[in-house]
Amino acid sequence: MKLFYKSGACSMAAHILLNEANVPFTLEKVDTDAGTTESGATYAQINPRGYVPALKFEDGAVLTENVAILTWLSEQFPQLGPQGETAALQKYRMLEALSFLTSELH
Repeated sequence: MKLFYKSGACSMAAHILLNEANVPFTLEKVDTDAGTTESGATYAQINPRGYVPALKFEDGAVLTENVAILTWLSEQFPQLGPQGETAALQKYRMLEALSFLTSELH
């Protein structure tokens, strides 16, 4: 997997979860103002919306938006998600908080 990120942006959350999952991944910094990645790629070809984060998989598929990426990561790596009897409600509390953050604060 490759995480496209921007320093100081909300893509840090996905970076933290990938580290916590202890899975192999690479990083590629994005200059969203210029629309390019550090390797010189046109970022719109990776994420037409032009925002970070974007998570690119080995098969070339790309997942964007923090809520989607963080939810996917928590489902793929159960150690990252809520555990125990209240896990289902905790998952939706996480979605509730992420939705608030992305729609009201960000």
